[in-house]
Amino acid sequence: MLFLAVFCGFLAENQREHFVEHKREKEFIHSLVDDFGKDTSEISHGLTILNNDQNKIDSAIHQYSIKKKLNDFDIAQIGKMGFNGTWSLNVVFTERTSSQLKNSGGMRLIRNKKVSDLITDYWNAIDQYKFTHSRLENYRIDTRKLGFKIFGDLPGIYLRQFVDTSFLIDSSGILNNSPLLVGEYVNNLALIGNVYHTQYYPQLNKLLNLAKGLIILIKKEYQLK
Repeated sequence: MLFLAVFCGFLAENQREHFVEHKREKEFIHSLVDDFGKDTSEISHGLTILNNDQNKIDSAIHQYSIKKKLNDFDIAQIGKMGFNGTWSLNVVFTERTSSQLKNSGGMRLIRNKKVSDLITDYWNAIDQYKFTHSRLENYRIDTRKLGFKIFGDLPGIYLRQFVDTSFLIDSSGILNNSPLLVGEYVNNLALIGNVYHTQYYPQLNKLLNLAKGLIILIKKEYQLK
């Protein structure tokens, strides 16, 4: 009788733990869907900004390539476009739920292998994007510093959130119109544009598709509305 009582107690406790874990799994799943939804909006916004920046850089390179000899007005035009194409772009992902799953070993609660595998793919893609972003930031800062040598340390340049300072770049303020320096500046823009085109775009599009795919898969597998 004692053995039976202990065994029944064990079964009851085991059943209770399963119930608690399944409840936590559902909570994580609902939270993940909400996070992925926010990510899709953030990524889509980032792609819109990236497209605008890419167009500015392409215009600066085009302006440079069609001129056999640049005057100060041409250089100023390149500066305006290059300046507006090299703002820092960083997509911020919602990591409220993912941090809990990673830090507490919560991924074991996600029983559906299709979902857990796709979540892992998504996290890996985020890590790749962050690596590219970090490298791109170095290129961007180097290009900005080079621009200061050509266009000067513009008044209010650090007040971008309050005023568009690109209009301050004009031919009267050119500090150095050296063809070598301007050429180096345009080469830097071309490097940034290439990273945008070959890495940033593909990585953000991949993340957008993964986030959307996860929402669809989770709702299907867990029968969510």
